[in-house]
Amino acid sequence: MGEKSGWRRCYKCRNLVELTQGCSHITCRCKAQFCYICGAVWDPTVGCPNYCNGEEELERRRAEEEARIAEEEAEKAAKEAAEELATAERLEAEKRTAESEELNALRARQINERDRFSAFERKMKWIMWTRHGQGKIDILERYDELLSKMKERHIRTATHLEDRQVAAEMELRASLKQQERSVQIRLRHMEAYCDGLGLNANGANPARVVTERDLRELGQQYNVRDDMDRLHQSKVNVMRDKQAKQMEQLLCRQEEELEKLARKQDEDLEALDNSFVADEEAFLNAFDERRRRLRRRWVIIEEVERKKLEVAKNVKFAPMPEVEWPSLEPKQDDGLEAVTE
Repeated sequence: MGEKSGWRRCYKCRNLVELTQGCSHITCRCKAQFCYICGAVWDPTVGCPNYCNGEEELERRRAEEEARIAEEEAEKAAKEAAEELATAERLEAEKRTAESEELNALRARQINERDRFSAFERKMKWIMWTRHGQGKIDILERYDELLSKMKERHIRTATHLEDRQVAAEMELRASLKQQERSVQIRLRHMEAYCDGLGLNANGANPARVVTERDLRELGQQYNVRDDMDRLHQSKVNVMRDKQAKQMEQLLCRQEEELEKLARKQDEDLEALDNSFVADEEAFLNAFDERRRRLRRRWVIIEEVERKKLEVAKNVKFAPMPEVEWPSLEPKQDDGLEAVTE
């Protein structure tokens, strides 16, 4: 572009220089001096070492530049005229297309076919969404039923464990009561023995003597009687602690079963959602391909019809505007409405 415009490049800093007026002696911004005509280094004494005729050369370059600009203006004017003519022809062709009964009838058929295609697509999408929603409802109902049965079973298990624990405690208390009666009977016998019964001989029974050992055993029996309540209560407390641990373990197991059931429900719902996403993607791809094929068929039919009209009337017809397709995306507050046949 610089060569076509007649520019020169500084031999020192290599910047492009343009001469619009004045002589051919150029002083660059880097203080280098050269001839604008031939590019030679300027001699302060003789000027251009090649003795270039600067005025004639500059005049020639100005004439060439003016001729080039005039040619460009002519080309631009011719291009604008051609564009205006093409625009006028296009407007005439669009007007003929808009007024053509055959093309308008074809347009009406295409719009009707588009509406039927869109209705069928909405219907199939609604059916797919309904099937997915029904599948989710079925999963939730099934797991609600399983959850209800599991809670009932947990209640029965906890009630049965409580009944067994109450029965075990009653049995323990009965056993402790029996031990207490045995200790009381033994204590009365020992007290009767140590109070002097049998000291005198009576018939064939020999006389008995209360020894220190008998008194010591009697004292031990008193201690057993006094510690019996504390011992029995400690046994009851031990049993209750054991029963509380059993109940806590049972509740933990039941809680784990509930969490496992909830995780299984989430997994099934996630699998259902993944299946729906795959089905929806396949659905969209299939209907996009059908829509593209329908558009290609419309274009071919329109081109054939326009060619027939052009041959019959010997004039040009513009292509019809592309048929617009409604958006299938549901609104923010509305779902996809049901579509009937």
